[in-house]
Amino acid sequence: RKEKLVSTELLPDLIPGLPEEIGNECLTRFHYSTHRLAVRVCRRWQELLQSKEFYYHRKRTGYTQKAACLIQSLKCDSDPDGSKPVGPPRYGITAFEPVSGTWGRVDPVPKYPDGLPLFCQITSCEGKILVMGGWNPTNYEAVRDVFIYEFTTQRWRYGKQMPETRSFFAAGEFDGRIIVAGGHDEHKNALRTA
Repeated sequence: RKEKLVSTELLPDLIPGLPEEIGNECLTRFHYSTHRLAVRVCRRWQELLQSKEFYYHRKRTGYTQKAACLIQSLKCDSDPDGSKPVGPPRYGITAFEPVSGTWGRVDPVPKYPDGLPLFCQITSCEGKILVMGGWNPTNYEAVRDVFIYEFTTQRWRYGKQMPETRSFFAAGEFDGRIIVAGGHDEHKNALRTA
């Protein structure tokens, strides 16, 4: 079955000299870590590699990679004798790819370069990581921030803010939607909403 991933009218060959189907198959097999550079080749590659259709095509054909993402403590400064950490704890995201056996630190969220919001939640959806809610690590105020990490571009972007501030809540993905339930509001009142 022939699949059309993007409109090809008036656009040059995906890969000059190769039939369109073979060009699509070549790009499908790129490891996601190369997409960040591949989108700079031309506008056509950028449109294709960043499209939802292309992600679903890669997933359907078995060329997406599974990864486990963990929130891990970042190295903290120590007091002069090196015995105790100084300052609040800081956390970042580490990704593990079981097929290749590689570990890698995910770039920090731009708004929080020194560590994730305290008590934030992370979940994944359609090949992306979402970081949401929690407390600002510098002033401990509850936040409504949502950040989305695109594995194909290896970049963060701002998402639509949560409707209300929340911390200590549960979050997960269901059918392409993120569900947030429970937790506390900015006054530490328990929430019963989702």
